[in-house]
Amino acid sequence: MSLLLMVKHLRNQFLISVACPAESMLARRLAEMKVESLHLPEPPSRFSRVGWLVHLLRTSYHIAKITCEDKPILIHANNFYAAAASVLGAFLGRAKLLWHARDLTRAGLAVRFCGVFSKRVIAVSGSVKDELIKHGVRRDKISVVHNGIEVTESEVEAQGDAVTKMCKREIRFANVGQFVGWKKQGLFLEAACQVDEKGGAAEYVLVGDDIFGRDLKYKTELVRQMRSLRIAEKIKFWGWREDMGEVWREIDCLVHTADREPFGRVIIEAMGNMIPVIAVDSCGPGELIENGKTGLLVGADDAGQLSVAMLRIANDREYARKLASAAYKKVISNFSAEKTAGHIKQIYKQILSA
Repeated sequence: MSLLLMVKHLRNQFLISVACPAESMLARRLAEMKVESLHLPEPPSRFSRVGWLVHLLRTSYHIAKITCEDKPILIHANNFYAAAASVLGAFLGRAKLLWHARDLTRAGLAVRFCGVFSKRVIAVSGSVKDELIKHGVRRDKISVVHNGIEVTESEVEAQGDAVTKMCKREIRFANVGQFVGWKKQGLFLEAACQVDEKGGAAEYVLVGDDIFGRDLKYKTELVRQMRSLRIAEKIKFWGWREDMGEVWREIDCLVHTADREPFGRVIIEAMGNMIPVIAVDSCGPGELIENGKTGLLVGADDAGQLSVAMLRIANDREYARKLASAAYKKVISNFSAEKTAGHIKQIYKQILSA
């Protein structure tokens, strides 16, 4: 989503093509935007280190072939894996490599390797920047540029109506994200049980799935946990949703449980839709939210603190509305897609003029 918004805002100022798997959701969206996509190999259907190493080599070959034929001036690698796959192509095609670091990876040597061959590095948060520096990437190469979102006035008005409705119904908490272990959806379920034990009247929704088919074991365990709880009838599984505008209209509070979240795009989406947010006070979310002003922050792996925060939102709807309103204003001021694209445009110009 961040890449698509970037392309949307920069396509009239730069000639942009996007290299990605031909059958991917990204390729379909680019076709709708009439942006050229250059086809890369499909990723493995199942995760294994050997499989992904082979895929990395194949992708590197294809990117090198593209750069040698098309002679791009700049390669903007959209994540760590893309940067690793683009080093060879940048070298052979004499293109300048910009690495957009969106991950908190522990692959120290590989991070340093990508940092050496990148002209500049964009980090999506201060936490990602600190991690890159720890792994040997030069500080002066790194610029922090937060992700951005777009919110129209009509969406805000509709969501304002939904916030008003929140005061007239049983509150609905939601956890939104891919089903991967580090997202810790199980912690959300634990906190939900504690809220119920303390008399909180609420519903709970899991929005997400193992969309890449790489964490089936985790998903199976999560579904088993959900079904085994005594409040199972209050927990709904909505699966992976592309129509997030509709989802935001149906939920009243986002509960984000990951404690190694590089940024937390879903958090600013919720804030931009006037949804109060509870998140773990670490990494990206700790930078996005001012505790008690634009959301609530809790300790990592602490279902007790999480349940207390959820009860506060459930029992004081006016306070929840104030948090949501302040959060919306912060997103409009600091996390607009246009502002993000403007920062990236300046980095492009700096690289191209060097």
